[in-house]
Amino acid sequence: MQTFLVDMVSTVIASLAHNWLPLSLAVAVSAIMRVYVNGEKLKRMLLGRPHVSILASVALGALTPLCACGTTAVVIGMLTTTLPWGPIMAFLTSSPLMSPEGFILDAGILGLRFAIALTTSSIVIGLASGYITSLIEKKTDFLQNQTRIREKPRAVVAAGGPGPICGCAQPHLMQAQACACSSSRPQPRFPTTLTAAASSVRWREVAEAVLSVGLRQIVLFYSLFVAIGFLIDKLVPSSIIVALFSAKTGFAVPLAALVGLPLYISGEGAIPLIQTLMKAGAGGGAMLAFMITGPGTSAWVVAGISTFMKRKIIALYVLYILAGGILCGYLYDLMLAVMG
Repeated sequence: MQTFLVDMVSTVIASLAHNWLPLSLAVAVSAIMRVYVNGEKLKRMLLGRPHVSILASVALGALTPLCACGTTAVVIGMLTTTLPWGPIMAFLTSSPLMSPEGFILDAGILGLRFAIALTTSSIVIGLASGYITSLIEKKTDFLQNQTRIREKPRAVVAAGGPGPICGCAQPHLMQAQACACSSSRPQPRFPTTLTAAASSVRWREVAEAVLSVGLRQIVLFYSLFVAIGFLIDKLVPSSIIVALFSAKTGFAVPLAALVGLPLYISGEGAIPLIQTLMKAGAGGGAMLAFMITGPGTSAWVVAGISTFMKRKIIALYVLYILAGGILCGYLYDLMLAVMG
């Protein structure tokens, strides 16, 4: 048993050492964006324009490093306005699936092709869910009274939003009130000299973000899933993985999507697990479906959004993620087969 544990720890350390470059870049990008991306401006842009396009919501959802807490803060703010369900759903479905640091890790460890496929999937799912929801809202009364937020708070209208967006490293805290960050502080102007540039860097905040987001979230989850991957590699015969998740198995993609449905999967942290499964014979489409449903529909996410959204809209959200994961998984397998 002792030898087994030593081997597992050695595998985790070796993986961290081998992938130090994409991990370091991911941590740096995540920390810098969480300090310098003005969450308050993003929030006001969504709340201040009732006719904001679904495309803009998807872009913000897929290309900003919001954690589950920050995503929830934006969605709550959107719900307090007269914004229709289409842009709200577009943002909600695209935001958990991709982030800049996630793309860096995916490309560096799983390959650029997989990273592009996951990014494209998040955008496609966001756009499709947004436009379909908009159509449902226009043609039916299915989505009437599906928010638990009864009134539009006056403070929201005056201040431009119900609180700051944060980049906290606590994905299980789904209440926006739990966020505590400094995104509402005035953003520094672009310096004109190297000396001014160095003095304007918010070193302490960046260091705190590296510690809280980088070490306590990205690296921690990454190490955890390396350990899980080691256990799977040692305890689960590769023949079983091939039989269940191979691209040649017709049910591999929906099975992987269903397995990921209730689990809390950190998109960045789950990468070594996906790498292990793919090396053992799992198909790329199945793993893509798993990476879509895991971060999007975990029990924590559903429990969090159920505090301010009702059953019909939640069911629609889960359906979008599940169907989108399965469809994108099959399309990715088809693309791989065509490309050889």
